[in-house]
Amino acid sequence: MPSPVGAIPSLSLVTVCMNRQEHLLRSAAAVAAWPHHEEHLVVDWSSDEPLRRSDLPPDGRLRLLRVEGERRWNPSRAYNFALAQARGDWLIRMDADCWPTAGFDPEELLADGPLWVGSGTEGRYGQFLMTRERFEAVGGFNECMRGWGFEDKDLRGRLTFQQGWSLGEIPFASIGVITHSNEERMGQPRANGRGSLRHSLGLATMRASRLGNRLVAAHCPWGAASRRSRYQEIQPGLWRLEPGSLPKPPADTADEIDHARRMAFWGCFLAIPDIFLERLPIKLVPRDRHGVWPVRWWHRLHWHTGRRLLELPVWLLSLGRGRLQGMKRVAGRPL
Repeated sequence: MPSPVGAIPSLSLVTVCMNRQEHLLRSAAAVAAWPHHEEHLVVDWSSDEPLRRSDLPPDGRLRLLRVEGERRWNPSRAYNFALAQARGDWLIRMDADCWPTAGFDPEELLADGPLWVGSGTEGRYGQFLMTRERFEAVGGFNECMRGWGFEDKDLRGRLTFQQGWSLGEIPFASIGVITHSNEERMGQPRANGRGSLRHSLGLATMRASRLGNRLVAAHCPWGAASRRSRYQEIQPGLWRLEPGSLPKPPADTADEIDHARRMAFWGCFLAIPDIFLERLPIKLVPRDRHGVWPVRWWHRLHWHTGRRLLELPVWLLSLGRGRLQGMKRVAGRPL
C-alpha cells in the first residue's frame, strides 16, 4: 500500500498494549486517520486475550507483533523491543491510550530539532518524537526497571545530562489522551471513588513501583553499552524472551530496592509509618509476587478500621482549615 499523502517515508509510530484493548481500539482508529507516518507498529505484550489483526483498523500501515510469556507490564522492556522492531529512522512513542491529533505535524517539529517529548499530564508526558540515532545513543529505556513509572523521566535525564541535548516539548493539544485512573495504569480494576480500598491499592502500587524504579536509575545507570534483553521469534510475528538474557540489578542492590518498595507499598496502603512496619514480620507485610501485592483479609480489616481511625484527625484538621479560610474571606469583605 503506498504511503498516504503527507506521510514521512521513514517515520514509525509505535504502540505497546497489555490488556488495554478497549483503549487501543479507540487510539488505533485515530492513528489510522493521521496521515504523517509510514508505519504503525503495535506490539501485544502478552495480553491475556491476544490481539487479533482483524480487530484493528484496516490500515495497510499497521503491523501487529506479539511477545508471549510475560507475566507483568514492563514499559522499559516492551518499548525497547517494539522500537527495535520498527522500520523507521524517526520514531514516535504513543501509548495505547494516546494518539497524535490533526495538529501534530512531525515534519514541522523535526525541522526545529531531533528531540521532542510530551508535555503536561494525563499520559502525555511519556510520549516522544525523536530520531532512532538519539534513542539508541543512550541505550533506550533502562531494562533493570520493572513495573510502571519513572522510565520516561530516566530517559529524559540521560538524553539531557548524559548527552547534553536539549528537549523540545510537543504542544499539549497535539496529543489526544483517554483519561484513566492509577488503578488502570497498574493493571487493576477502576476504583469506585477516591476514598475506596481499590483506590488506595492502586495508589500504593504506583508509589512502590515509581520508588523502586528511581532507585534502579540511581544504582544501575543505563547507557548504549548496557546489555538488553534478547528475544527469539518462535514463528512469524510471535516472539518470546530468550532465557538468561534478562538484565537484573546485583543481588544486594535488588534486595535493597525490594525492601524499599515493600515499605512504600504497605506504608501507603495501611498508613503505617516505616518505624512500625520494620517491627512487623515479613509474613504480615510481604513482598509482591510478579508485580501483585498479596493483600489478605487482615490487611483489609486494618484498612477498614485502624486506617480509618488514623484518617479521622486528618479529616478534622482539613475541615477546620476549610472553615478558617471561609471565615477569613468573610472578614475581608467590605461593609
